[in-house]
Amino acid sequence: MKFTISPPETPSVIDPSWKIEARFVGKTIERESERNPFGGLYPLGGEGAGVPVEVLSIDPAQGLLLTLHGGSAAELLGNDHIAVLCGPNGKMQFMTRILKINEKGELIGSMPTDLILIQRRKQFRTLGPMDEDLNFVLSLGAGQELLTKVVDISAQGIQLDIRLDATQVDIGRYWHGGFFERLKSRSGPIDLIIRNNRPGIAMDRVRVGCELYEPNAKVLKEMESTRSAIENARVASKLNRWYLSASWYD
Repeated sequence: MKFTISPPETPSVIDPSWKIEARFVGKTIERESERNPFGGLYPLGGEGAGVPVEVLSIDPAQGLLLTLHGGSAAELLGNDHIAVLCGPNGKMQFMTRILKINEKGELIGSMPTDLILIQRRKQFRTLGPMDEDLNFVLSLGAGQELLTKVVDISAQGIQLDIRLDATQVDIGRYWHGGFFERLKSRSGPIDLIIRNNRPGIAMDRVRVGCELYEPNAKVLKEMESTRSAIENARVASKLNRWYLSASWYD
């Protein structure tokens, strides 16, 4: 079997926001490897070519079970390697030590303690939680407010699902004083600028991609807190309770 493998990112370019909390490492690898189990195994330190591998299974007690699709298994035994798995939206990178080779010739690697997820986008983007009680409320002026749904969110932007013709969605338009709202809890005011728009899944909806406009420290904290709360809850299979970790939720 032939497939393309991608080299690891060097430490100098790794953003701290790419790192996954230690308690979610195992479930993240399991989830991402279900989408695409193929990747490369690279020597620690970045010297030398990678070898293609396939993730067969992951067990917190036993470690990683890998199939080698090239190279020599014996040469990998006892050494630390960087594993890189690529998917449609980016790549996952972690370190593992090859502990042994089983009777089938499969590799058994140590359970990773650190993991980074690197998206193709500049900012890590997380899908919305599909929470019917969560809205991003746009302030349209003259006391008018428009409830929208969160499609996805990053530390610097958000994509909203809006009723068609509910308001103008021209690229470059500003929305001032919007906020996250869930039942009686709401974030502070957030200013946005529209960067793109496209038809929604339903004919009477539109998707609008927005970037934060001149955000202060509080806005940045609340955006990243919301994004990370959703992502961590999804990994922990507790998405219905994502809001408990959001900084603005009471």
